[in-house]
Amino acid sequence: MLSRLIKIIILLGLVGFIAWAGVCAYSNFFAKPDTGGLDMPKPNEAVYSVLIYNTDRLLFTNDYETFGSEVGKRKYILHGFWEIHGQEFIYQGSDMVLDESIFGVITIKRR
Repeated sequence: MLSRLIKIIILLGLVGFIAWAGVCAYSNFFAKPDTGGLDMPKPNEAVYSVLIYNTDRLLFTNDYETFGSEVGKRKYILHGFWEIHGQEFIYQGSDMVLDESIFGVITIKRR
């Protein structure tokens, strides 16, 4: 009686382990869930990324000007830019002036 109960418990444990391994393999290798990722502009559309550290805001632009060279006192003018609205980046065709004395440190990098 006791050996039969042990065999049933081992069998249930084995079946549970195989089911768990199968679910893990399926979810990691085959299932492609929608992660809700952002649809960013392509690198050839928006050449530069602009990161504003105080607000953690990310913008993209093709054209910008820099005035000044001292960190914390520079001014940037973005000529057209992409900014995030909800779950997508929207292009704004107007100019935006970013002053580091107002917004904090701003980093512009080529993508």
